[in-house]
Amino acid sequence: MEVASCMHFVETKRAKELSDRAVELAIANRHSEASAVFVEATAATRAIRKMSSRAIALCELGAAFHRANRHDEAQALFAEVPHIVQSLWPASSQENVLSELVAALAQTGQFSEAGSIAASLKGEQASIKALRTLATALTQAGHFEEAANVIRSITKGSQRVSAFLELAVALESGDRLDEASAIFAEAASVARSLNFLQVYSLLDVVTTLEQVNRPKEADAVLTEAKTIAYSLGDEVQRENSFKYLAPALTQRGRFSEAIETARSMRYGGWQEKALCEIVAAQARCGQLSEATALAYSIRGDGYRGEALNHVGTALKLAKRDAEASAILSEAEEALKAARKAEAEALAEELD
Repeated sequence: MEVASCMHFVETKRAKELSDRAVELAIANRHSEASAVFVEATAATRAIRKMSSRAIALCELGAAFHRANRHDEAQALFAEVPHIVQSLWPASSQENVLSELVAALAQTGQFSEAGSIAASLKGEQASIKALRTLATALTQAGHFEEAANVIRSITKGSQRVSAFLELAVALESGDRLDEASAIFAEAASVARSLNFLQVYSLLDVVTTLEQVNRPKEADAVLTEAKTIAYSLGDEVQRENSFKYLAPALTQRGRFSEAIETARSMRYGGWQEKALCEIVAAQARCGQLSEATALAYSIRGDGYRGEALNHVGTALKLAKRDAEASAILSEAEEALKAARKAEAEALAEELD
């Protein structure tokens, strides 16, 4: 089994290296050399013994031919793939290959053909993969409305949110701000509808709004995510939401809310980690007295030591050397105590 796996790796790697080299030569206008390497790449691809891998490699090689402006040869390779797919079993293997064909066709601008294949896929995983790659290709080509329609057909809500956010960023970058706003709103709407992933998905929206410098909207969505997190009736779900909410509040500089959220966590390790991250952020912002007080409030030696390290480093940068030295010394003592306790616990387990 290991030998077969090794051979498969070597075969697919060689085919990919040759096709990449051929494209490089074609781009450099070394066409006769490119032709020779493309012949080698085609032979190496057809020599791949595992049929599903051969079909995927044909998709990649077809895309390489297209990049080299050899469109007829690309089409001929794409046409081989459905014939191989018919011989594959189980159906999931067929659909995995077809999702790769969708990606290759979309990459070469054949959006209609890619869309038809994507629409035919029955398995959720293959369908989502195909539709995401198609939406990305449409977005990159500037076909924003078509990309949005493809995204709306993705069945899994969290994936739909991610795809909408990718589209919104592209619209923002293209100075199409009103359209970006509408897509951000649609992404947030989908996020709100997700039963168990509302908070996580809304926080993804927050992160993306921050990236495109929309702080007011980011804060509004973050507040909404916080309200939802605190309203969750299921303790495990609420705890998991707090784990991601606290860093998001910290990132936005909403330290008092972040501390409240961290202290609401029931699992000590998560609480202490979140508090340590808040200390680090406060120290970076120059809130050294607040960071120091919060660091000392952390119970566990390990995270308290790490937090004090952040404070000490900030004090040193602020040229407050005497204070820095004292706190860094305390940090080292706390970290030593944590390492000792960990070693003792490990020794106890081994006995």
